[in-house]
Formats: sequence, structure tokens, C-alpha cells
Amino acid sequence: MTIANCKRCGRLFHKSGKDVCPECLREEDQLLSEIRQFLRKYPDSTIFDVADGTQVEYHVIVDFIRDGRLILRDNPNMSYPCERCGAPTMSGRLCVTCSRELANGFKEASESLRQRETRNRPGGGFLSRS
Repeated sequence: MTIANCKRCGRLFHKSGKDVCPECLREEDQLLSEIRQFLRKYPDSTIFDVADGTQVEYHVIVDFIRDGRLILRDNPNMSYPCERCGAPTMSGRLCVTCSRELANGFKEASESLRQRETRNRPGGGFLSRS
């Protein structure tokens, strides 16, 4: 086990996969429970409504969503800005459009590298039998 500082409170703890200590994790679980109860009661709420109704800070709610700990299937108004373009999204850090663009960019870069490596091989990329 690794010893680490909790990202929320700074206390030392035995890290077992999470970046927060067991006490902060319990507190986060309690906050998540409150958020989920609020959303069951008011499914059309925005993140700002939830923050006001539960006293949980906006950025904490967004972090729960981004980390996949809060799923928004039945809450259509719980969007927040994409980190790249600012368009509304309901999961992760990027909107669908930016995710696609990034994936396509990685794919193109990978293909370009593969082609460059093939061109730089002795024999022009063709296998020779000696």
C-alpha cells in the first residue's frame, strides 16, 4: 500500500485506488446520496438548482459527474460546459463533438506516424527476402 495525502483534506492515508481518505470518501458518498435524493424529487433541476437545494458546491457536483460517480440519464437539464469549447455536456470533460474531433485527430496522427515509419524502413517499406 502507498501512503498519500488526501486531495480534499490533505491528511495522510493508505491509498488503495482513490485519491481521498476514507473519511472524505464517506463525506462524498453522503453528498452524492443527498444529490441523488434531490434529483429524484426534482428531475428537471439544473446543476445550479441542485447546488442551491443541497448546499453542495457547483464544482463538486460537476466533478462527481466527470468522475462517473453521478450518472444523469433521467436529468436532462444537468449540463455543464465542455472544457474545450464550452458547449453543454452531461458527462466527461468534453462534449460529443470535441470527443469525436480529438479521437479523429489521434487516429490521423497515428496513421501518419505509421506511414512515416514505413517510408523510413530500409527497402521502402517492402519486405525483402535475402
